[in-house]
This record gives sequence, structure tokens and C-alpha cells, in this order.
Amino acid sequence: MNSRGFVLMAALFLIVTFAAIGAYLVTISTGQIEAATQDEQATRAYLAARAGIDWGAYQVLRNPTGAFATTTCTTPATQTLTFDGLGGPAGGDLFRASLTCVRSMETERGETVEVFLITSTGCNRAACGASGDSTYVERQLQLVLAK
Repeated sequence: MNSRGFVLMAALFLIVTFAAIGAYLVTISTGQIEAATQDEQATRAYLAARAGIDWGAYQVLRNPTGAFATTTCTTPATQTLTFDGLGGPAGGDLFRASLTCVRSMETERGETVEVFLITSTGCNRAACGASGDSTYVERQLQLVLAK
């Protein structure tokens, strides 16, 4: 009779121990999955910002009479580009690049030089900016061009 009680206690101890280890592993794996997802979203936001910088540079250098170079860079304005999931699942988050541009005229050794400061903010929301949502990601890049 005494040995049966001991086996029951040992079995209960093992069940509780394995349940605790299982709960711990589920918690750790869930945290790892969330971190990997956030990292992937951050990469996509960076790519959106990079695409915005490339687009803005093209507009300034190759399309100087276009709306971006003549309007956005001369007046306080924002140009927004919308992308799909940038490699994510179909119907996934839309990413945006919000571009601002500041143009200034500088004189160097008697020559006038146009200087453009293009700022591109890539994010996974309809409007880039501060968000209290824990899934919001944002990356910002700046480019200075002179011509």
C-alpha cells in the first residue's frame, strides 16, 4: 500500500513539472515568433522608406519640372507613396512612404548650387507618425542632393 502512494506522488510531480516546462516553452516560442514578425515588418518599412528615397531622388534629378521637385520641395508639403505588402502575404499590410523635401540655394565660390534634403518615412499605417499600436513600425531615411 505504501509503494502505491509513492508512485502516485511521483507521477503527479512529473505531470506538474512537464506542464510547467511546456508552458514555459510555449511562452518563449510565442515571444520569438512576435519578435521575428516585428523584425520582418521593420524590414518592409525600411524598404518602403528606401523606395521613397529612390523615387524622390529620381524626381529631383531626372524630372526637375515635375510636381515633386517644383511643389513639394519648394513649399511645406508631403508626398505619399503606397506600396503593397512588399513581399508579404497577399492582402497583408500596406506600406507607405511619406516624403518631405526641402530645397535651399547655396553659393559656393560664386556659383549657385541647389541643395535638396529628402526625408522618407516608411511605415505600415495609413499615415506615418506616432502610433500607440504595438504592431506599428516605422523607418526613416534622409538623402542630401546637390545640383
